[in-house]
Amino acid sequence: MKLLFDLNSLRPPRSGIGYYTQHLLEGLREQSDVEDVAGWVGSSVYSGTSLTDLMTDQTSLPAAAQFSDGLKARLLRKSRGLPGLYRMRTIVRHHASRALRRDFGRRGYIYHETNFIASPYKGPMVVTVHDLSHRRHPEFHPRVAVDYLDRGLPRTLRHAQTIIADSIYTRNEILEIYGVPEEKVVPIYLGVEPSFQPYSEEVCAPALQALGLRRQGFVLSVCTLQPRKNLHRLVEAFAALPAEMRQAYPLLLIGAEGWKNSTLMQSIRSLARVGQIATPGYVSRSTLLQLYASAAVFAYPSLYEGFGLPVAEAMASGVPVLTSNVTSMPEVAAGAALEVNPYSVEEITSGLERLLSDAPLRAELVAKGLRRAAELTWESTVKQTLNVYRALAA
Repeated sequence: MKLLFDLNSLRPPRSGIGYYTQHLLEGLREQSDVEDVAGWVGSSVYSGTSLTDLMTDQTSLPAAAQFSDGLKARLLRKSRGLPGLYRMRTIVRHHASRALRRDFGRRGYIYHETNFIASPYKGPMVVTVHDLSHRRHPEFHPRVAVDYLDRGLPRTLRHAQTIIADSIYTRNEILEIYGVPEEKVVPIYLGVEPSFQPYSEEVCAPALQALGLRRQGFVLSVCTLQPRKNLHRLVEAFAALPAEMRQAYPLLLIGAEGWKNSTLMQSIRSLARVGQIATPGYVSRSTLLQLYASAAVFAYPSLYEGFGLPVAEAMASGVPVLTSNVTSMPEVAAGAALEVNPYSVEEITSGLERLLSDAPLRAELVAKGLRRAAELTWESTVKQTLNVYRALAA
C-alpha cells in the first residue's frame, strides 16, 4: 500500500490534529505492507528522510497564525472574520498541490485527510472527522469557520470511501446529521503518547519553579481558550470554592488564546491579581508533561468533545480527573473520572471541592485512570486505521 497525507496540520504550534497526523505517520511507516508514506505542504512533497525531518523538527514549516496580545491579536481576529477568507486559503492550497495530487492518484496512493476537509482527489480516499461541534454549537466558532465546514464537509463525506470518527459518539453524530451509510463510518479511538506518564518531583521541578507552583498544589486545565471548553463556568465554579482552598490550589489554564473569550479573560483578572489563577498560554511539550504529572486535579468540564484527548492524557499522567457527563467524555473516561453536569456551576464547584478534599477518592481515580489510559494507545489507533486502508486496497 502507498499512502498520502496533507501535512498542513503539522505546522507549529502543533495542535491535537497535528499530533494525530504525526502519530499515524510514525506508526504506518513501520508496517511491512506499507510501501510508501508521503505528503505535501503547498507544492512540496515530503517522503522518506524529508518526511522524518518534517515530523521531528517543528521549525521546518512556517508557523500557523496564532492569537496573541495587543495590536497583532486584534488584527488577526478581524482578518479571520473576513468573508471568503477560509475559502480563499483553500483555493490557494488546492492550486499549489493540484499537480502532485494528480500524480499520486495516478500512482495508486490512498489519500487520508486527517483534518475534516479533503482536497479533490481521483483515487481512494479516507477522511477523519474529529467532531461536529460546528453543527451542534455553531455559536462556539467564528462564523467563517462554520461556513467553511458547512460548505466543504458534505462534499468530503460524499467522496470519501471511508470516514473515521474519533469515538462512537462522533460516529453516531455523523450518521444522524449527514445520513451517510452506516458501513461507511468507522469509530477508532485516539491514543495517548507514552511520554504522558507519572513523573517524579525532581523531573517536574523546572516547570513548577518557572510558574511558582508546588507539586500537587494546583488545579490544571489544558485547552485552547474558546467557548466550547466551558472555561467561564470552570472559573466561576473555582471562584465559589472556599478562599483558603483557592489559595492552596490555584487554577492553571494552559493553552493558546482562542476566540470569543473576552468575558472569560475579564472574569480571570481579579483572581489572577491575588495569585489564584494563572494563564501562561501555550507551553512547550516538556513543560506540559511536567505540569500534567504535577497537578492535584485535572479539570475538563467541556461542553462538547468528539473524543477529549486531554482527559486520557491526564489519566495517563497519574492525575485524578473531573470532566463532563455529556458527549464523548463518559465514553473516553469509562468510569475512571468524576463526571459532572458541565452546565451546572454548582456541580463543577462541588466536584472540585470533593476531589481536593478527599485523598482516598483521588487515589482511587488515579489508579482507575492509569488502567483506562493504558487501553488507549497509538499502536491500536494505527492498527485499526491500517485495516481501513487494507479494506480499500483489497
